[in-house]
Amino acid sequence: MVLMKAEKDPKSKEINALLEISKAIASGLYLEDVLRLIVTVTANLMDSKICSLWILDAKEQKLKLKATQSISEEYLKERSLAMGEGVVGHVALRNQPIAILNVLKDPLYKEKELAKKEGLVSMLSVPMCIKDRVIGVINCYTSYPHSFSKSEEEMLTTVANQAAICIENSGLMETLDIDEILRLVLEGITKNIGFDRARLYLVNEKRNILECKMAVGIDEERIKGIALRLDPEDSVVARSIFEKQPFIIPNASKDPRVNFLIKQKFNLHSLVVIPLLVKEKALGAIAADFVDPNKSITKEALESMMVFAQQAGLAIHNAFMYQELKTFSHQMEEKIQKTTADLSKTEAQLIRSEKLAALGQLAAGIAHEIRNPLTSINILIHSLTENLSSGNSQKEDLKVIEEEIHRINEIVDQFLRFAKPAPPLLKKADVISIFEETLQLLRPQIEKQGIVIQKEFQPLPPILMDREQMKQVILNLLLNAVQAMPKGGNLVLKGHIPEGDRWIRLSIQDSGVGISCEDINKLFDPFFSTKEGGMGLGLSIAHRIIDQHHGKIEVESTPGEGTLFTVWLPIHKER
Repeated sequence: MVLMKAEKDPKSKEINALLEISKAIASGLYLEDVLRLIVTVTANLMDSKICSLWILDAKEQKLKLKATQSISEEYLKERSLAMGEGVVGHVALRNQPIAILNVLKDPLYKEKELAKKEGLVSMLSVPMCIKDRVIGVINCYTSYPHSFSKSEEEMLTTVANQAAICIENSGLMETLDIDEILRLVLEGITKNIGFDRARLYLVNEKRNILECKMAVGIDEERIKGIALRLDPEDSVVARSIFEKQPFIIPNASKDPRVNFLIKQKFNLHSLVVIPLLVKEKALGAIAADFVDPNKSITKEALESMMVFAQQAGLAIHNAFMYQELKTFSHQMEEKIQKTTADLSKTEAQLIRSEKLAALGQLAAGIAHEIRNPLTSINILIHSLTENLSSGNSQKEDLKVIEEEIHRINEIVDQFLRFAKPAPPLLKKADVISIFEETLQLLRPQIEKQGIVIQKEFQPLPPILMDREQMKQVILNLLLNAVQAMPKGGNLVLKGHIPEGDRWIRLSIQDSGVGISCEDINKLFDPFFSTKEGGMGLGLSIAHRIIDQHHGKIEVESTPGEGTLFTVWLPIHKER
């Protein structure tokens, strides 16, 4: 029998590695990224050809394929199964793992043609559970016959249940309403971890107190007006915040660190307190307990709560920042509306520039805060990689993390380019050659999508420009055109000098989906994007670069027919 990776390495080592990844997930990834990371780690851990993750839609009572590390387009197609349908449906319905030696011969397996095409042989399918509640299913496939051992089943079950907690927690990041976040945090602690009651305290620095903002398992009237002094001698909650560490109190009634009035009010027995930390700053704390005096707080419950509290702290911090930005934006909007009433077009443009500058400063601050910890993480990854022996499975995990860090750094670079644009270094350059170089970069994607390129370039004189900045502009415009034609189309590139003009006219026209009238007016605004997951900085940066070259950029579009971008660049007279 061929042994899988989970059998070759010590079991605890893999589990610990996955738990560390789970803690990284708690730092604020969106759900799509959480799922992608889970299947990638699981596939490496189990030495699987394909790992797939299905999530239960509670309303429809259907399991839907949400993530896979497979690059096969056929396998990536959206699919769903009813409860009890196929292997996945049976696993979810019965809440029990299923191992299959040969999927092509098993009557329960529904996708035999797909399995034959992808070369799938053996399969292990386990439910993803929070307590006894199934939220999804994880599948692992091998390309060879393999009898899954009990230890492999246990390993994948551990992974699946940890993944379930991560997925549940990631829902916190999808809302920026502070009251909703507080409610989700406390419900998660009681429902997912098992505590009977939970209270959330937030720091009020102005009043130097801890306010009890919300509670679950306790009558709302009982928490009204509860405030603790921000003094470590006053309560274990304050102590947890000052010392930035959790506390387990086995017998709260006899422990002097627990506030006397809180003891009486809630009749506490065993108690756990976790600080909510973001960048070493304590925003507040969560206190949870059991009503039953015979129940005790386990190490596992504490660890789960710490991971949960880490993400809860970040979600609360983001909500506060969002509220501040919303207030700032509202104030700016009011100022603009009040000011522009009597301003001319030129004056209105000045206000827009001021707004861009303010957003640029904000972007620079955010970029700085992100880049510093990324640098430290990258150094640690290199150090860990060097210390691992050749062939160690964790090297692949570290490689995935390193690639994601590289992606984040690229995003940060965009922010910095937007925040602190470098002045153009003007030298004479041929704009047509820049077009050709940029096209070479995109050629694989263009050919893959079946896009036909038509070039209509007249002989053009070299003009003063920053070659790298202009390449960035053309790349952004070409990328927008290519992304607008996922199923192919026509891309027309033109360059000429209108008769009697002192301007070069460059145009990029696609036959893609087009842009609505409503969106086209906001197309060059920073942080506005028509693409899902887009940052909305590419066209804003392009607009700024063309402005610095004393040129202009225009856009025309018809929904369903395509888009035309036109760039005008001045021809400088020889002195």
